[in-house]
Formats: sequence, C-alpha cells, structure tokens
Amino acid sequence: MGKGISKLLNELDSLVNPLEGLTLEDADLEFASDLDIRNLVDWIQSGKAKKIMVLTGAGVSVAAGIPDFRTPGTGLYDNLQKYNLPHPQAVFDVGFYRSNPQPFVTLAKELWPGLTHSPTLTHSFLKMLSDKGLLLRLYSQNIDGLEYLAGIPDDKLVECHGHFRSATCIDCGTTADADSVKNTIVKNGTVPECKTCGGNVKPDIVFFGESLPDRFHRLLRTDIQEADLLLVMGTSLQVAPVSMIPDMVECDHRVLFNREPVMKIRTGQDMFLPGDCDDHVQELCSILGWKDDLLKENAKVQIDDSNNKKKAEGED
Repeated sequence: MGKGISKLLNELDSLVNPLEGLTLEDADLEFASDLDIRNLVDWIQSGKAKKIMVLTGAGVSVAAGIPDFRTPGTGLYDNLQKYNLPHPQAVFDVGFYRSNPQPFVTLAKELWPGLTHSPTLTHSFLKMLSDKGLLLRLYSQNIDGLEYLAGIPDDKLVECHGHFRSATCIDCGTTADADSVKNTIVKNGTVPECKTCGGNVKPDIVFFGESLPDRFHRLLRTDIQEADLLLVMGTSLQVAPVSMIPDMVECDHRVLFNREPVMKIRTGQDMFLPGDCDDHVQELCSILGWKDDLLKENAKVQIDDSNNKKKAEGED
C-alpha cells in the first residue's frame, strides 16, 4: 500500500471530483448518513476517537469573511476580473507570476494573514482538540493562516499549500527576509525582488506547478494509519493529492462537515453534517459541554483590524 500511496502523493497534481456540482437534492442514498452528531459526541466522550485527523478547506474560513474559491458568484475565482487574467487560476500560476506578478501581489495585499480576518469558531474548536490531546494532525488546504493564528501548535499543523510567513525567490531559490517581503507587498503594493539574482520573490504558498511541502508527504504516510477518526471540513475536495486523503485513511469513521456531499458516506461508518461548519461546531460543543470554552477561546484570537490596517500602512 505504501508504494501506491507514494505514487499518488508524488505524481498527482490535480483531480476533478466526480461529485462536483452535486446538490443535496441530487444526492441519493449512497451519500445519506444513518449516523448523527450524537454518534460523534459518543466517539469523543467514550475515547474511541483520541487520534483525530482533520482535513480543512476554504469553507472553514468563510465565516471570517474570506471567500472560498469555487462557489459560483461569490467564490474567489469568480471575482478576479479586475486583474485581467487569462483565466482565474493564473493568479496562482508560477509561470504567470514570473512574467506578470502584480495581480498576485495586489491580491496578496488584500488577503495577507493577521491584518483583517480572525479565526472562526471552527478554528478555535480545532485548537481545543489540540489542547485536549485529541488532535493527531490538522491538514489545511488554506493559505489564510487562520489555523496558525488560532494557536494550533506547529507540530499539529500541516499547511498543505504553504503559508505567508516565509518567502523564496522563484528563480534561484534564495530565502528572502519575510518581514521585508511583507512590507513590500502589504505596505507598498509592489513586487519583492531577490537580492541575489533580481528575480521575483513570493511568499512560500504553493502555486500550480510547484510541489507540496516535504513535510506533508512524510507525515501523511503515518497519520493515515494512526488516525482513529477523520473530520473533513469545508472543502470541495478538488485538488489532489490532498483530495485523496479521505480514501487513504484506514480509520473506521469519517465525518463530513460541508454544504454539499463531496465524498461517499459509508453506511454505519461515516457521517454527513450538511451546512456551515461553525453551526455544527457550536452544536457539537454544546452537547459536549465545551461551548463556553469555545467562545472564550475564539474571543482571545479576534483581530482589531483597524489598528492592524494602520500599522500595515505605516500610520502611527
């Protein structure tokens, strides 16, 4: 099995989910769940779930005011016309960034973590799982940094598509000063240049055409065997190899928190909780007796965006 997994991890660049576009009304019985949230409560309270693996996508950050990528009309890809791109995905294409970096720089200035968007209740719930010793690993597909801002420890967090906290030249690979790159993009709105070769520098988020971090591959190989529960939260499962994780795990139970069914729900094993992640997280925490702690945890990590905007713009 290990060899097959390695092949998937190393060779797959993208995957179109065969369930894309399926609505709740379209879903037939193979996507219906005979389990409900009280079963999840029981798994946690009984100790059956003590090595919980989590896979998150853009849906967990929508409540923070960050659009997801693919929702028609409101998703990020549907609202990039102002950048005059040949196609929406070009903003995250390393070849396009080499020849025309300004669209990404403009977008990055708007999305830079820690300035305007705060962790959601879902992020704080995942922090609580870590604090209680129940989180095996969180695999986030997001580049918004909200898991990091929520305080999830580095050893429990795998940012599959990278982050903004470090930066590298796309030509010579020289590591750039992260603070300088942030100031160049956020304060000046200009393209950071490599001091070694003069090439374009970008934050270390994974563009199309780039490999996922080595740490993702290394940890996934063991985590899919150790996990006793998988939570899949707010993702369309559109981009491989991350989209393959629900089929790779060996645990008996998987729980999908999502607006639409994007994976098969196995009768008697899996659970589908349709709707917004934060709503189900609040319900789950209420039953577990964790809701007060959830709200306190989330309140601690809320950002005063007015002060941060002033600092970013160089105001006193």
